[in-house]
Amino acid sequence: MAPRAKAAISGLLRILWVSLFVVSVILAFGWFVLDGSTTRSRVVRSRLTIVVETPEGERSGSSVTQNTISFPGALTKAQGWALTEQLVGEVVAVDLGERGVLFSTFERPSVLSRRGGDAYNASLAPFPQEKFRGNYVSNASLNEKYAAYLDELNRLKPKSALLPEAMPALVRFVNLNDPTSVALLDPHDLAASFGRGVILKGATIEITDDPITHGIEDRLPWLRSSKVAEYLFPNPTHQPPPDAREVRHLSYDDFRRLPR
Repeated sequence: MAPRAKAAISGLLRILWVSLFVVSVILAFGWFVLDGSTTRSRVVRSRLTIVVETPEGERSGSSVTQNTISFPGALTKAQGWALTEQLVGEVVAVDLGERGVLFSTFERPSVLSRRGGDAYNASLAPFPQEKFRGNYVSNASLNEKYAAYLDELNRLKPKSALLPEAMPALVRFVNLNDPTSVALLDPHDLAASFGRGVILKGATIEITDDPITHGIEDRLPWLRSSKVAEYLFPNPTHQPPPDAREVRHLSYDDFRRLPR
């Protein structure tokens, strides 16, 4: 090979290596600035079971959801994102036969009354971090302590009753094919919506490795119409709604959370 050709190839290789180095530095800097986390994400699956007593006998429903907890650092943390969570799954449906179907939501009642926008499934509510501390070094960061807590839950897979104040908002649909037929339920007075003798008996949370539950679209077929967080009550003008009912803040995401 001619000396000139060898020099050209050598120059190209140097440029290539310099380019790879620069790209690596940029990626590393971007990771540090936008994330910089030294704690890996944790995944927790939980089963929510709701039990209802009726004159026809006890009825129950359950659903397994998955929560991915990430621990961002650097600039992301400085912006206030100490933890980020991604919820995937669907709500609980309790079939009460001819009386209708009770549904949980991914909303706290207190947040729903303030325009909604929650991503709540009560998965960790019965399990205090003080009780399930896990193992960590003496100088562990808050993120490391929380990660150890999540690891301990996944190891022990505890199960506990859910206190009434930790229950998600409950609803029913007069017509399962019509999202605007939704009505908020009073957990202390299910008889007002489903008839005499219908009582919320209780709810439990259990940490599990079971697969995420699917099939809510079979009960609420309108969920198939969109993969985004459409509101149950369409509002294309984005004007204040004609009434102030809390259910007007419900969206598709309050019944089914898809992976992002």
